[in-house]
Amino acid sequence: MGIVEIRDLYYSYPNTKAQTLKGIDLTIDKGEFILLTGPSGCGKTTFCRCLNGLIPHFYSGKLEGEVTVAGLSTTENSTPKLAQNVGLIFQNPDNQIFALTVEKDIAFGLENLGIPREQMLEHIDWALDNTGIEDLRERGTHELSGGQKQRLAIASILAMRPDILVLDEPTSFLDPLGAIRIFNVLETLNREHGMTVILIEHRVDLASQYADRVILFADGRILRTGTPEEVFKLEETRLTGVGIPKILELSRRLNQRGLSFKPLPLSPDSFIEQLERNIPRMGIRRHERAVNQDLEGFTGEHSQSPIIQVENVSYAYPSGVQALRDVSLTIHKGEFVAIMGENGAGKTTLVKHFNGLLRPQEGSITVDGVDVSQVSVASLARKVGLVFQNPDDQLFSENVESEISFALNNFGFEKEVVEKRVGWALNLLGIERYRKSSPFILSGGERKRVALASVLAWDPDIVVLDEPTIGQDYAQKERLRHFLMQLRIQGKTTIIVTHDVEFVAECKPRIVLMADGGIIADGTTKEIMTDADAMERACVSPPEITKIFSRLARSGLPGDVLDVDEAVEMLMRLKEVSP
Repeated sequence: MGIVEIRDLYYSYPNTKAQTLKGIDLTIDKGEFILLTGPSGCGKTTFCRCLNGLIPHFYSGKLEGEVTVAGLSTTENSTPKLAQNVGLIFQNPDNQIFALTVEKDIAFGLENLGIPREQMLEHIDWALDNTGIEDLRERGTHELSGGQKQRLAIASILAMRPDILVLDEPTSFLDPLGAIRIFNVLETLNREHGMTVILIEHRVDLASQYADRVILFADGRILRTGTPEEVFKLEETRLTGVGIPKILELSRRLNQRGLSFKPLPLSPDSFIEQLERNIPRMGIRRHERAVNQDLEGFTGEHSQSPIIQVENVSYAYPSGVQALRDVSLTIHKGEFVAIMGENGAGKTTLVKHFNGLLRPQEGSITVDGVDVSQVSVASLARKVGLVFQNPDDQLFSENVESEISFALNNFGFEKEVVEKRVGWALNLLGIERYRKSSPFILSGGERKRVALASVLAWDPDIVVLDEPTIGQDYAQKERLRHFLMQLRIQGKTTIIVTHDVEFVAECKPRIVLMADGGIIADGTTKEIMTDADAMERACVSPPEITKIFSRLARSGLPGDVLDVDEAVEMLMRLKEVSP
């Protein structure tokens, strides 16, 4: 018998006819490392809520079937009793944090378990160290950035050392190096302590290197289960809209072009070994390739028209935390800019100045020639649309249609225009079927799309998106990427704050790197992504393809390849000239 046993599980939320889970049968053995993947809204989060009794004890709805965890029936045992065996880390860390300080929040669960004080302090120290937030021990939880809150949520559960750890996108708010650190901790808990790990994660490049088994969800059902190699190589996996690890995708496309990769590799070592067999003399000469830079950085016709000017801006929160230190930055009309850096670097604080939510304590900011400190947030909102990192900070209406139309009505658009813009936004982000649904019953990724739609609908001149890819499956990211390309062609100014290096590598914006409240690098995607020192200072890991080609540079290949398209074209030219 497995540590998790699920038989004939069906579930539908209150006041909805459609079933979210449809006949789930699954056994998970003790000590397995499971990756749950599937398109946004397919039932993954609902499934996880069934594992610790949130369904049916908190979410009522209609539950059929049996769920047994560590020998306990989730319907017959309370959530507190189940919590002794199952730790659940929510998709949104704010749903899980309620103590006043970081240390007290981690201590809460341990106190409930009756852990002795000395042992409790050891557990707290260990959790703080392994999540990289030792220096935040005394910090107020309300003062933390989104990524810092996520690390705290993970630490509070890790400290209790449950037998089963269920994590719903635990790295979505984290910088890349922070995500790697968390995965290394999970691997240690799994391999050395026998903890069962059940993980929902859209960072499949990283997660697939740790998972024993992948379970692919689609439309409330388990579509496929198997090893990462078995599941990700299938065409049906791609058709669900799930992302494929970049190494595997590159190998698959090279296979189609006549280079043999069997089996398809998931690790850089395996890829490089097979590539060297395919092109044994690739190091004889250096190879040149054309790089598509049509849209990289900013477009020339707009480059001399500043629309946002930041001059020597500093800002400290009431707690004394210095979030910005003498920041100067010029963003030109029509530019596409990605602001990247570690958690707490000041990225979100900076963009909140662009629409007046925060005002400079030192220095000045002008938007289209207007000093933001002299005008209201309401007057700036028509020009600057800001989508928050956490959609729950932005959503409030009773249904999706009302949410999207709210700002349009406030801005005085005619009824016919409002209807047209709402329909356009719903279709753009694939949420038409949720028009009359409450945004609060949607998945995290779907709520993020509603927040995006509510801002994009009024067509602001400047669009600022804080972590727009959080909770989005690969198909939705592609949809968003193409839309951002359209905005560039239209001359819109677009600014994204993101940790998603793969998304940035494919979009090729200008990159502004931040660390410790300041700007440490500013340049094109290729310049920044291949600046190892600056990337390390900002705690940003290069794209998976760039990591591989930085190693292949020793053999004479270019080390600055950013994405799969560029890699395929370069390697096929290499194959043509190799003896």
